[in-house]
Amino acid sequence: MRSSQSKATLRPTVLVLLTLLTAALATAPGGFESSSRELVTAASANDRRARIGYVRSSLCDRFHYVTKGKRAKDFGRWVKTQGGEPRIFSMHGGDVNFDAGDLEKLELENDLVFVKRRKDDPFLSDRMNLNFHHDSGRSLSFYDGDTRPLIEKPATPFELYLRAVKLSLVFGPLMSTAFIATISKKFRNDIWYKWLARCLASSGAAFIKWGQWAATRSDMFSQELCDALSSLHSSAPSHSWNFTQTQVESSLDIPEGGLLEVFDTFDPEPIASGSIAQVHKARLHNGGLVAVKVRHPSVARLIDMDFRLMEMLGSVVESIPGLKWLNVKDSVSQFSHTMAAQAHLNVEAHHLEVLNHNFGSWKNVQFPKPFFASSAMIMETFETGRVCTDVLDEFDEEASSRGMPGKGHDLIPLNMAESLVTNGVSMYLKMLLVDNVMHADLHPGNIMIDVMQSKNQDIEDAKIRITLVDAGMVAQLTEEESSTFIGLLTTIGEGNGEAAAEFALQFSIDNDLSEEEKKLFKEDMRVLFDKCCKGYGTGVDVGEVLRGVLGLIRDHHVRIDSNYATLVVNVLCVESLAKRVCPTYNALDASKPLLQQYRKLCFDDDGYTPRKNGSYHKKIKKMMAFVLNRDKKSQDAAFFKNIAKQRRRDQLLGA
Repeated sequence: MRSSQSKATLRPTVLVLLTLLTAALATAPGGFESSSRELVTAASANDRRARIGYVRSSLCDRFHYVTKGKRAKDFGRWVKTQGGEPRIFSMHGGDVNFDAGDLEKLELENDLVFVKRRKDDPFLSDRMNLNFHHDSGRSLSFYDGDTRPLIEKPATPFELYLRAVKLSLVFGPLMSTAFIATISKKFRNDIWYKWLARCLASSGAAFIKWGQWAATRSDMFSQELCDALSSLHSSAPSHSWNFTQTQVESSLDIPEGGLLEVFDTFDPEPIASGSIAQVHKARLHNGGLVAVKVRHPSVARLIDMDFRLMEMLGSVVESIPGLKWLNVKDSVSQFSHTMAAQAHLNVEAHHLEVLNHNFGSWKNVQFPKPFFASSAMIMETFETGRVCTDVLDEFDEEASSRGMPGKGHDLIPLNMAESLVTNGVSMYLKMLLVDNVMHADLHPGNIMIDVMQSKNQDIEDAKIRITLVDAGMVAQLTEEESSTFIGLLTTIGEGNGEAAAEFALQFSIDNDLSEEEKKLFKEDMRVLFDKCCKGYGTGVDVGEVLRGVLGLIRDHHVRIDSNYATLVVNVLCVESLAKRVCPTYNALDASKPLLQQYRKLCFDDDGYTPRKNGSYHKKIKKMMAFVLNRDKKSQDAAFFKNIAKQRRRDQLLGA
């Protein structure tokens, strides 16, 4: 007891002595001030090391957690809390000031549900958030030092005005000749459309992307305009290494100059670059090879400004008599909904996780696996392989060098051809029939081929793995949208033009055609089908039929909503790839068992009205997945077995 009292008596005395000592040091020339600076510097250096160490170890832990499949299992548990179907979300109308990880600005279909985490789970409990931030916006192990934030603020009215002035100088001469383009078809087709493409190419990412997207919308624009815009390619310049370093450090919230301490290696030269972002190859300290996608400087801000201006321009153009044929306002509105998410890379990261979940049981089809994301950066697993278009171009070139122009498909290894064609069609059908989530950009440039060939193994025996990249644009389909589009595909399989017209008229709730106009549309569809669509087993060219359908939709002013346009464009992409790789493979005939089964089970007796029963549709989806894996696989296997026999026969005859 006495000892405790003595200690209590000494404490005030010690404090008084420390105070006097501090005062004495403070009066000594440079004594306390110098020591204080050293202590602050040491503390700052310790904080810096602690933050870099935390980020470095967290990224390694996340990479290991993802590659071991644990993250996928956790994501699957989270999906169950969302009703069993993972939802994507839209950034349409979202604020560009998004780098702080504020997910509340997103238009979520469901409230966020927090799930119980494993002890070793290095991710946040919010399954949609791949950042290091808490909901408060403050980082774990927060470093309060010399970071370089790169939050893009919304444009001011003055900046918007300056942007408008610049664009008016670019498009002014074009608009001044719009009247001539209206009255002269030759001037419009031969000169004006090409001029428009050049103006778009020089106006930034939003205009380039709009032009590329519009080139696929032959339901809205003339074929001549689509052809002119199809030559529109972004030069996709890469930004500087200094900006990449600054952006990565800002996104990871690490001190300036800390990037090369967090990564073992980081290639300063990008391996790919697009109009939104560029990709670098890097290696973590645990040896993990990763791809780091970094958004270009101010691209989100410019896209936000340009969308506002494009909407204003669309309103002006549509108010001018004679220029409504351009459909500018309507196309910009649809495109902005499709495009807006691409400038926010954490949205793409969530799309990748959803697609990985949906295709988790497919051994030879995959998507990159993200493990960190902010609005300006994604860090994901580095997927090996080559871009599909590059591989196919090489076979075409080899065929030409052998004196076999146009016969590149005959040189493609059969296992590669089978993998590309069957998986391409099956993936589309699964997204349409089962998932109601559609990758909105299925062109071959977004498909990578990886030949997993052992040292002494023949390429014909190697396993082929397909990886889909660039999930910035993903469409969430409603049951009605998927059922209506499946209805159109089944009528193509039946060769029934009038029935196809009935489904096409359901592609938008805004169609206000008169009964006479609808009758004329159905008659023209019947004529089109009589000419080029006899149904299953007749070698129907689906691409030709759909392009004809889109032309009639445009000519008869039948409006179709953006998701339907995405479905049509993807069908054209998949069918075009199949035709290039294996011309004798008919995607429509291959889809017959699934389309017929779905139409039979999911439509009322009239054959045109989808049944509206959520629980019923869930059961049907399970059945469709079973039919996809059993009936279509066996049908595809038999088809390519016959192709193999034919190749062996041709080789014997050639010998």
